[in-house]
This record gives sequence, C-alpha cells and structure tokens, in this order.
Amino acid sequence: MIPGFLQNPLYQLLLWLLAPLWLWKTRSQDPKRWLERLASYPQSNLSEHPIWIHAASLGEAKAACMLMQALRDQGFQGHFVATTTTATGAEAINEGLQVGDCHLYAPYDLPLVVRSALKQIQPQMLIVMEVEIWPNLWKACHQRDIPIVLANARLSDSSAKRYRQLLSQLIGKTLGYAQLILAQSEAVKLRYQELGANEQALETAGNLKYSLEISEETRQQGEQLRALMGQDRPIWLAASTHEGEETIALDCQQHLLEHHPDALLVLVPRHPQRFQSVAELCQQSGLSFQRRSSDAQPVADSTQVYLADTMGELLALFCAVDLTWVAGSFTNVGGHNILEPAACDCPILVGPDMKNFATITEEFLEQQAMLQATSPTQLREYLQRLLKDTTLRQQLSRQAADLTTPYRDARQQQAKAIAHFL
Repeated sequence: MIPGFLQNPLYQLLLWLLAPLWLWKTRSQDPKRWLERLASYPQSNLSEHPIWIHAASLGEAKAACMLMQALRDQGFQGHFVATTTTATGAEAINEGLQVGDCHLYAPYDLPLVVRSALKQIQPQMLIVMEVEIWPNLWKACHQRDIPIVLANARLSDSSAKRYRQLLSQLIGKTLGYAQLILAQSEAVKLRYQELGANEQALETAGNLKYSLEISEETRQQGEQLRALMGQDRPIWLAASTHEGEETIALDCQQHLLEHHPDALLVLVPRHPQRFQSVAELCQQSGLSFQRRSSDAQPVADSTQVYLADTMGELLALFCAVDLTWVAGSFTNVGGHNILEPAACDCPILVGPDMKNFATITEEFLEQQAMLQATSPTQLREYLQRLLKDTTLRQQLSRQAADLTTPYRDARQQQAKAIAHFL
C-alpha cells in the first residue's frame, strides 16, 4: 500500500506546515480542551459504537441538531459523538445532545491523529455536515468499512472551481469514499458529480435549514426581548457581523437617527472573542450604547446601540426586531444563513457577497422575499425605507414564508435516506 503522504503530497505538506498555526489558534479558543484536537479524548465520555456526526461551526451545528433528532424520530436508539471545529459550534451542538451522547473537538486531519480518533470512538457511521471534506479522515473510515454520509451538502460554484484547480484528483478520490451525499439542490448535486462523486451516491434532499421550526419558547423570548428594548421604537438588527461590518452598521445608525431619532440598532458580532473590541468601536462612535451582558436593565430610551454580547439568543432577537441585515455579506465571508430570520418572520436585508448561499439568495430575490444591497450606501437607503414602510416589511416576511414552507420536510428526507445504512 502506498503511504498517504506519497499519495497526496501537496495536501499532506500543507497540513504539516499549517499545524503549528492551527494548534495555536484552537488552543486559544478552548485552552482546557485543546488536546482533543490531537485525539486525546476522555474515555469515560464515549459510548459504544455511536454515530459520529461532525459539524464545523455554528450553522452546521444547528443543522446537525435537527438531523440527530430526525434520526431519533426514525427509530435510531443509539448515541452520537458530535464533533465541531469551533467553540461556538460546540455550544450550539450541545443543545441537541441527550444522555449518552457527547461532544468532542474534531481531530486534526493528519493520518496518525485520525487513526487514534477512530480507534477511540469506533463509530458505526460518519456523518459530516455540508462541506466538511477531510481526505485522511474519509480514507481511514473507508479502509475500516465505516459508512460515510455527507449530509445537507452544499458547495458554491466558486469553491467547486477552487477544488478543480488545486486539488481535483484528491477531492474526487475522497468523494468516491462516500456512500451517500445529500445535496441541498440540483445545482449542488451537479457540482459534486463534476468533482468526481459517485452518481449512485448522490441524492437531492433539500436544505435542513429550511426545516427550522421556531418554538413557542423562542417566540416568547423574543417578546420579552422586545419589551426590554422598547415596544414602540423602530428596532433593527445587524446579525453575525465580522470585522469591518460593525463600522458599516454604526454608520448606518448615525444616518438613520436623522430620520428616526428613536431608532435602536441591535448589534450581534459573529464571534464572541470580538465582543470587547466591538464594544470599544461602539464607544468610539459617539452613540449611546448598552451591553446586554452587563446591563440587565431595560434598554434606556436614550440608548442608540444595544450590543448583544451573549450567546444563543439570535433566533429570539430575530423574533423581537422589525428587520435584520444578515451580515457576513460585506466581507469575503460569503454571507450567513437567511433561513433563520425567514422562519422568525423577520424581514431580511443582505449585502452583495452571498456566495455561501447563492441558490437560496437567488430564490429569495426572485420571489421578492428579501432585499440585497450592493453597497453600504444602498444598505442605509434600504434600512431607512423599510423602517418607514410597514407594508413592505410585511410583504417581505410573507413572501419568505411562502418560499420556505414547501421545503420544511428536508430533515425527514435526509434522515430516511441515512436510516437505510443503519
């Protein structure tokens, strides 16, 4: 057998070169558990022959929670080992775990580390979410006859082009190890097929995130947040912002106050490690602001920016505000999930870069279910227009609901397809 290093020298070399940076970054995220990245796991947490489900970060973790519950509904009575790459993913996926399940941090994709992880976890199946294609992990599972499922699979056109240009042979061979690839759309299915996935393994099964159901508890939390922030003032949300986007949001708020002097901006940074630096930006802006983490009191009438520096409240905030700009769309991030605010009946604005959700964005725009700004100036104009026009906000919410409702059985579709391999 040819050693993995000789089979894929470029990929293996990149892994070794990036390992010190990756380990430093992951150790800073969760210092007490960083050794899990090298497959040093607490044995007492591991159940016998679980399903290993991997979700990189927050969005994938939420989808994984839906899929775990759907598999239980299909009759699966075993346990899950859920792995994530980020601490925010870890917090989100813990909400879907039950007694006997556990969370671990994902092992770095080096052959020795992957082999150690598999020896300890001994999964009956590996489910990876969306686009987590790890060649050494997939190959090791294939060698051990562990079925591999790529669930809720997404792949943007730009990502597919990069794979073809840089790692075409490696990605094609890796995808060939999968028994099942559940693509979010026909376009995604075709991209995976072109990269080398087995046609027999490919199915179009919808997007799990369309299956999002907002609980009555979350809606009640939204009502409580609205009461805290002010029932009668216009409130807009900048959701999951990245570096540079807080400045855009604060600038928009400065201009909005000229026409809506009682308007409130709720600012939610994507990553908790940036909460303090964003608070400093708010301070420098000259706007009156409060931090949710330190000010449990109702938001003062004079407050112009409410920094939501807490975790796990984004859905409730979508239910609480008059409209949202879903950020990650004025950077090279590629946008964030617009299906969550749609499920909360929250009117949606996005910026120009939505490549991670290209198909969904196109459908929403065709259906007139949201607005897309091409520049910060246009974003400001749309915000002003929507805060003034209640009818337009209602129209956007209604169109989004009409678009998403027919697809809400995606979780059942994907769970049924996976159940055949259990």
